Amino acid sequence: MQQMIPLPALLKPEQAAEYLGCSPQKLERDRWCEKKIPYVKMGRHVRYRATDLIAYVNESLVTGD
Repeated sequence: MQQMIPLPALLKPEQAAEYLGCSPQKLERDRWCEKKIPYVKMGRHVRYRATDLIAYVNESLVTGD
């Protein structure tokens, strides 16, 4: 069984992209166009909450019904 690595509460875009298995550019494109992945704006900095990323992954689940 694979052990879960705890995530920090707020992740930088590079860390969020690594968790999601995509590029930081994909997350930037999502912020500008798609608006599917929630993010936090702190001044000029963008951060992703771990709870939002986990929820996004769970909502994206496609089952084989």
